[in-house]
Amino acid sequence: MHAVRYHGRGQVHVEQVDVPVPGDDEVLISLAFCGVCGSDVSEFEKGPLTAHIADVPHRVTGHTGPVTLGHEMSGYVVASPAGSGLPVGSLITSSGGVVCGECPQCMAGRPNLCRQYHVVGMHRDGGLAGYCTIPVRACVDTTPFGLSPSTAALAQPMAIALHALRRGDPPAGGRVAVVGAGGVGAFLVYGAAESGLDVLAIDVDEDRIALARRLGASSSSSAPAQGDAPFDVVYETSGTPQGLSTAVGLSGRGGRLVLVGIPAPGVGLDARDVALDELDVRGSVSLDPARDLPEALRVLATRTEGWADVAPTAFPLRDVAEEGLSRAAGRARIKTLFAPDLVEPCDTGRADALVVGRVRSR
Repeated sequence: MHAVRYHGRGQVHVEQVDVPVPGDDEVLISLAFCGVCGSDVSEFEKGPLTAHIADVPHRVTGHTGPVTLGHEMSGYVVASPAGSGLPVGSLITSSGGVVCGECPQCMAGRPNLCRQYHVVGMHRDGGLAGYCTIPVRACVDTTPFGLSPSTAALAQPMAIALHALRRGDPPAGGRVAVVGAGGVGAFLVYGAAESGLDVLAIDVDEDRIALARRLGASSSSSAPAQGDAPFDVVYETSGTPQGLSTAVGLSGRGGRLVLVGIPAPGVGLDARDVALDELDVRGSVSLDPARDLPEALRVLATRTEGWADVAPTAFPLRDVAEEGLSRAAGRARIKTLFAPDLVEPCDTGRADALVVGRVRSR
């Protein structure tokens, strides 16, 4: 099969590799779609950061580099262990992160902080390939939700957004601000609005501001205006110095701020602002597979007009570096999807038809 292999900074190549063999607790899936996220871009530009491409085996997975990228995926089950609840032929999605379910954090209901936490596409081979093996506990059958394969591939970033939404614990019918309406921020805007919250979206890109309105923001702008505060919760998703400054300003005295974007080392809040304004600052990272992933599928299914404005185009694997790992190309789309079935780029609707047609012709 073909796979997008990461060898280090600026080194991504489509290579021929063997189809993986699933372990006793794993499913083998034939990939429909796989997305690229900001962490993949950072690896390409500045890595290796999180990706394990060393000759020394990874402490949990045993993987040695290079690694096949991709953790936002959908695919059809080809092989599955008995009793998994994931029948052959079913369309599944993955949390991307794999947890043990047994450590103190997992037992306390915070599996995203699991001691054995590892990521498909970073610490073991991922979904930018023809096939991928994933532990059963990191997968959900999408069949009950009636999603297209391309929409199912958006479940992981939506789950990240919904996890962040829960971390903020906004009151029912409350008012929230989302700073940064690209990537996870766009999904957070939709998830917040779908739950009945009044949402202000802030972004420097006018196209993303317009998208935020379509996703349910009651108001959106490139900069906060006088009178925009107070908010019950402010979510910062950009990870930029400008975004952090804006988020603190919107929080107001005694406000609650949830940090979702990952800033560069050395970029952070002024502790004086936190102390003097008694800010309630919370971090949010990853997701709870058992709780957030099924909820993400439910929320995705509520948008009757679909998600083509968020993920308009699907590309073949050969275009990953140019169309997925380039920040310039990424700014034109919220999410970029890739499909091993494709030989040329096309809109996601047509790509869905090609993928489904291939599955039905087996």
